[in-house]
Amino acid sequence: MTPADALGLRGRTLRSFIVLAAQRVASLLVIAAGGIALARLLTPAEFGLYAIFSFVIGLGVTLSDLGLGAALVQRRDLDPSVTLGTTFTLNLALASVLALGVVGLAPVVARWLDPAADVAAPLRCLALLIVLASLRMPAAVLLERRLAYLPLAIAETVDTVVFYTLAVAAALAGAGLWSFVLGALVARLANVAIVWSAAPARLRLAWRPRELAPVLRFGLPFQGSALIGIARDASMPTIVTAWSGVAAVGFLNWASTLAFQPLQLVAIAGKVLFPALSRVQDDRERFGLATERALNRIATVLYPAALLLLAGADPIVRLVYGEAWAPAIPAMRLFCVTTLLGGTSTILVHALYGLGRADLVFRLSLGWAALVWGLTLALVPWLGFLGFAVASVGVSVTSVAPLLVLRRSVPIRFLPAVRVPLAAALVSALALGALSEVWIHDLLSLLIGGGVSFAAYVGLVLLLGGAAWRVELVADWRTALQG
Repeated sequence: MTPADALGLRGRTLRSFIVLAAQRVASLLVIAAGGIALARLLTPAEFGLYAIFSFVIGLGVTLSDLGLGAALVQRRDLDPSVTLGTTFTLNLALASVLALGVVGLAPVVARWLDPAADVAAPLRCLALLIVLASLRMPAAVLLERRLAYLPLAIAETVDTVVFYTLAVAAALAGAGLWSFVLGALVARLANVAIVWSAAPARLRLAWRPRELAPVLRFGLPFQGSALIGIARDASMPTIVTAWSGVAAVGFLNWASTLAFQPLQLVAIAGKVLFPALSRVQDDRERFGLATERALNRIATVLYPAALLLLAGADPIVRLVYGEAWAPAIPAMRLFCVTTLLGGTSTILVHALYGLGRADLVFRLSLGWAALVWGLTLALVPWLGFLGFAVASVGVSVTSVAPLLVLRRSVPIRFLPAVRVPLAAALVSALALGALSEVWIHDLLSLLIGGGVSFAAYVGLVLLLGGAAWRVELVADWRTALQG
């Protein structure tokens, strides 16, 4: 790759990140407003049921994908008419079979959750999401390979707006659990339609089995890691439901959703970094520098978001969402720690994927899943549903593992990349925590206290980062805005 090519790739990567970040900020505003409304209109038990249904549907989507989409993005070259068509055919067939399986097993799941209520019908309807995810895959692959994230960002924004608009409207009408179902189905239909309309090539079904071997070689361990992640997360809807009930799952799901919002940034970075780093995987020095820069830029936003949420958890929950959700505050604080540590680890995992080392990520994921289950089984009977949040923090402490693995192949300086945002975020979080104890008592004081703490962070990070860092930041913006 020539210096000009590298600069062009960096510019496309930064522009893609900005587009996705802008989309996610807009979505977060909708999610915040919609989440507040739904939290006041629906019960923790209804949130818990939807969380469990979402887990079942997510499992179906993951099983049907086989890592095919990620494998196609990671490949250097791709024939849309043959390789993409063949993987699309396989993916759609698997998705259809699994959706029918969910429809058939819905009564069994419903009887386990709530024998007195008819909750099988909502799960049957949600099974359509598995097929819709398959239909979205080929068009999304083509757009991601080109780093053409604007159509994807538009689709995700429309998805979020439609979901919360319909869900809140249905909840106001008294639809209960069906509010989630209606919003999810219509939103995903709109998402798929937008992505397909923006696809840069005509997509069709094809079948040439020999094209699958190189795709599955990367895809199976990639998706194996995702399946292990689902198995890891299954400890919440199984163990917590058995020991503490569906409402406890609702509290945990709500708390994790709020605390994990900063991880949206990591998800954006992963979408952009994976294809971008894959293009420079043969130049290990450039790969290492790009990973360091990504860590620094992401930590600059992730760390203050996670730590300020942790420090302000009590007034945020009580003043914004209501006293009904106060039992979730300790879990939310613990999940904020998971956000900080786990978010950092996830960036390094994306770097491993960029090197094509899905096999190493698979092994790490296996260890994390075993640790989550072991800690959850030990802690939930002792601490109640809070035990799951403690287990989550315990696993996130092992986030150093991807760094140690990555350093075997790529030279990376980790501490210089994260120390400034971490120090500034800790100081600003301590300030917000102090204000929460002695002064914050209503929404206005919460907004002022949060604003002052954030301003303190910005000033500190600019001061501690030094002139060279500020120059680099300006250069990044100029590169992103060129062309």
